[in-house]
Amino acid sequence: MPVLDFIYQRSSCHVHEMCLPAPNNVQLKRIFQAVMSAPDHGNLRPWHLVVVANEQVPNMCELMCEAWLEEGGDIDPAKIRRLTNYLGDAPMVVVVSANITSPHAVSRRDQVLSAAAACQNILLAAEEQDIAAVWYSTDAAELPRVQQLFGLTQQQEPVAFIMLGTKKSERIKPRGEIDKHCYQWQGDGELVPLFALEENDHAV
Repeated sequence: MPVLDFIYQRSSCHVHEMCLPAPNNVQLKRIFQAVMSAPDHGNLRPWHLVVVANEQVPNMCELMCEAWLEEGGDIDPAKIRRLTNYLGDAPMVVVVSANITSPHAVSRRDQVLSAAAACQNILLAAEEQDIAAVWYSTDAAELPRVQQLFGLTQQQEPVAFIMLGTKKSERIKPRGEIDKHCYQWQGDGELVPLFALEENDHAV
């Protein structure tokens, strides 16, 4: 399949749309190797991956829930339970973090965005292996004590939880057109629709 057609048809699978088995180590290594092709200013390779196998997922959820509830503050207990219940149904969880080099000429933001780009590469590589994958909301990565629970240092900033498993069925998600999201800069804050300009040019 041509590369662009492959990218166009990629779809995330929600946790309830995936089941066991989770990827084996051979599949995981092939998927994770795609991380090394993510954009990376300064060749820092700011990626840190922690895999939670299926048998450890319930323990992970219990510890996360306890830690978040103990933290208290403004965190809604219902939200915490919703997050952990969702994670609890995953065949496998991958915690992706940005391994920050600081101080460095490459900004912290650029290093975090490089880790985010690595997440997209994981999703694409999983699709190539016909493995179900979903990049879960950053809500879970941003809750307190995630770093301690997953053995991360202060320089390793959680970016995403990615769930992996077997597809229960093929899932094709309808895609819209890009036109309304693209603009051409005309100077000093002035934008015009990019593809409308192109159509006008052709009309002339």
